Amino acid sequence: MKPQRWLFLSIPLWGHLDYGGYLDLAVALARQGHRVLWASGSLIQEAVVRRGLPFALLPSAGWRWLPPLPPDVPPTERARRRRERALEAWLQPEEHVRALRALSSLIESWRPDWIVAEPFAGVAAWAAERYELPLIVVGFPAGRWPAPATPEARIEVEAAQARLAEIAARLGLTARFWRADPFPQITSPYAHIVFFPVSWFIDLDHLDPQNRFFGGRRRASTVPPPPRSRPRVLITLGSTFTGDPAFFIGAARAVQALGGEPLLVLGRSPFALGLPEAVARALPDLPLWDWVDYPTLFPQLDLVIHHGGMGTTHAALVYGVPQLVVPHAGEQHLQARRVAAAGVGLVLWPSEATPRRWQEHIAVLLREPAFRERARDWAHRMEAAGGVEEAAAWLMEWAHRAD
Repeated sequence: MKPQRWLFLSIPLWGHLDYGGYLDLAVALARQGHRVLWASGSLIQEAVVRRGLPFALLPSAGWRWLPPLPPDVPPTERARRRRERALEAWLQPEEHVRALRALSSLIESWRPDWIVAEPFAGVAAWAAERYELPLIVVGFPAGRWPAPATPEARIEVEAAQARLAEIAARLGLTARFWRADPFPQITSPYAHIVFFPVSWFIDLDHLDPQNRFFGGRRRASTVPPPPRSRPRVLITLGSTFTGDPAFFIGAARAVQALGGEPLLVLGRSPFALGLPEAVARALPDLPLWDWVDYPTLFPQLDLVIHHGGMGTTHAALVYGVPQLVVPHAGEQHLQARRVAAAGVGLVLWPSEATPRRWQEHIAVLLREPAFRERARDWAHRMEAAGGVEEAAAWLMEWAHRAD
């Protein structure tokens, strides 16, 4: 099979290397002899290069950096402002113009055969249209997503659609690789690769035929599990938007009250200034980590408390660990609903996270064996659906036929 050139794009956030296997897919293609180049901002450069991939530094990937919210913003107001800021972060016209200008120079010099993008790398959709290159999307399936349920959400969607139309007009393009209804998302008529089984997406009204669903497989750990006599609970908000001390403090105190061992992973985020100090003041006897190896840690867990990011949700399913999801923004609300519908966990909204509710939810998940049984059933489903190696093999065969 003739080696081809694959240009991978992501916004410069660590969590956007994951989606259950995005960076791993690029590595798998490179191991098969294909030319793979990753393009993004400097924040993730080290993480990509560490995996052995060449990296092209872009001055903009279409994502606009915003300062963190003040820590004293109430939970309900924080959620509303995060939704508003999401529009400014990833659909800002000037930033898309700047990003496409930079990416155009790279495409004209490197001349890729394919563009591969994660769902928020909108500049990839504009570049694919401008240069008539096939686009592959990794992360979300193509399909009809639920319509906004509240008047406030509908107003936000209309604002996002207007932004998309403005960007297309500024670039002189038609938004061929975008779907605007019910809200803007990049889409490919060629293929969407998703690292969850199709049955996970129970909330979608319709799934398009170009989707290819895989799952995930456990990676063996060489570290023996430590002895323990009480439940171990991972508490994390992922890698980037972690600036919510109340989340870590409330969850950890509830786990301690129930006799469990809380493991706090705070991330390495430049947007969470003062987070370790705030958590350490409230929980002086607990160690704090900024990073852990999921394949080593997850087989030791009884529960994971997290925000509903796709990477952590994926890992919990792969390793059969029950989940308590506390969604903060974006698609995390969708993952939360899927976790509850699958019976592998519960949802606690940030505005409802009182000490009593923390303890109630955690107690049910630790003491009710049905959650662990259903989580293990989903681990078997994930393994049966295949993983990164199968996705890479399918993609190479599909690209060979298409070429």
